[in-house]
Amino acid sequence: MGKPYILLTNDDGVDAPGLLALKKAIEPLGEIAILAPDHNWSAAGHPRTMHKPLRVEEVRLADGSIAYASNGAPSDCVALAVLGFFPKRPDLVVSGINLGGNMGYDVTYSGTVAAAIEAAIFGIPAIAVSLDTFSPDADYSAAAEFAARLAEYVLEKGLPPHAFLNVNVPAIPKEQIKGVQVTRLGKRFYEDQLIKRQDPRGKDYYWLGGGPPKDILEEGTDVGAVARGFISVTPLHLDMTDYKLLEALRSWEIFRE
Repeated sequence: MGKPYILLTNDDGVDAPGLLALKKAIEPLGEIAILAPDHNWSAAGHPRTMHKPLRVEEVRLADGSIAYASNGAPSDCVALAVLGFFPKRPDLVVSGINLGGNMGYDVTYSGTVAAAIEAAIFGIPAIAVSLDTFSPDADYSAAAEFAARLAEYVLEKGLPPHAFLNVNVPAIPKEQIKGVQVTRLGKRFYEDQLIKRQDPRGKDYYWLGGGPPKDILEEGTDVGAVARGFISVTPLHLDMTDYKLLEALRSWEIFRE
């Protein structure tokens, strides 16, 4: 059996230091292919480009290795790779390392997570990895090392169909990380604001803004684990059905007419 074929991508762009750190940590595990956006797609969610061409260019990372950059979103990058841009179908997709945590409701916005979701749609095991800081001087070493360890386990043990793992790493010195917790999604709330301004021609435009999120630090959640100095690993699945509500709806008269 040959080496596993591992696709790396992200949403911070192909030149992001987190992607390079991830590549260096994971490349001993197998054959690495990199296809990432040519610019930042943070908070882009899960788009699929259908109405304009996708382009891919060969680029070189800071260490001189070859990668590929697309004008598409992270989810497009995964689709391109799986559908034939590379000669082989990936055995694993790893997305990251994102600058900024992706916990709780963030998973619905995150381009990093969207890449993992796209892989899961194709039935390919996937891991999304994020570092909980926005510092431009972030140290990715702990996140990269853990991502490589986890990737090795996933390659060996697999994941259920259409499932993926969402990893968040606290931005603290490696020796201060307390361990790893398997978690559920937590709750974080954004106090968003609509900021209305005018351009030089007097036409209104808008910014959606606000401060940092307010986290609910519950035990057993990704938000709580990271706040306490643990790496969180949250298993997610594409089935978003609310099974309790499913049963409750069946009792409504409108569904029994």
